[in-house]
Amino acid sequence: MNIESCASSRRASRHVTSCCATGSGRILNVLLPGDVVGLPGSFLERANYSVIAVTDIRIHACSIEAYVALSYQRPQFALALSWLAAQEAAHHAEHLINTGRRTPRERLAHFLLEIHSRLETVGRAAESSFDLPFSQEVIADALGLSVPHLNRTLALLRAEGLIAVHGHRVELIDTTGLQALGQFQPLVLTRIPPEHFPERRTPAFRQDAR
Repeated sequence: MNIESCASSRRASRHVTSCCATGSGRILNVLLPGDVVGLPGSFLERANYSVIAVTDIRIHACSIEAYVALSYQRPQFALALSWLAAQEAAHHAEHLINTGRRTPRERLAHFLLEIHSRLETVGRAAESSFDLPFSQEVIADALGLSVPHLNRTLALLRAEGLIAVHGHRVELIDTTGLQALGQFQPLVLTRIPPEHFPERRTPAFRQDAR
């Protein structure tokens, strides 16, 4: 998918891949239904990553020109997108910490909780279970693990009574324990402040004494 526009997805699973000069790639992020595709790549002269769909997708595309025009017409739209961009940046920061500082058990616990939280936000997860929309290869790459290492780590979390896995269905048995293990805190954006207009003041006119 060439990133020449912003797009919001209604039904899709994708991952964001950064390609090296050798031709090898690394998954930087995974995108879920409701996510905005093209942040920040759409705002660069040349995108520094690509987006690869791993399921059938349905998107609503918006060219940069149309986005700019709409932002002038409806500033609230641009404001909302800036909030989404802040959320995207926060996810990327967590992913850097995940692969750089956390153990494989901690990475997987954090990843499962994050995916559940994001899917639940768009009504695609139950209170304590969800369907993983990615293959083991995608998950392993995103976490910086090999597939065998991922399988061993999944088995550890199951043995510890933290999760149960049935095919693609994941059940969070001990959410509190997973949160402690993965050092996970849901990302909750502050609310966009209501539109505010400065109070209009009636000019004061001085009446000269006569």
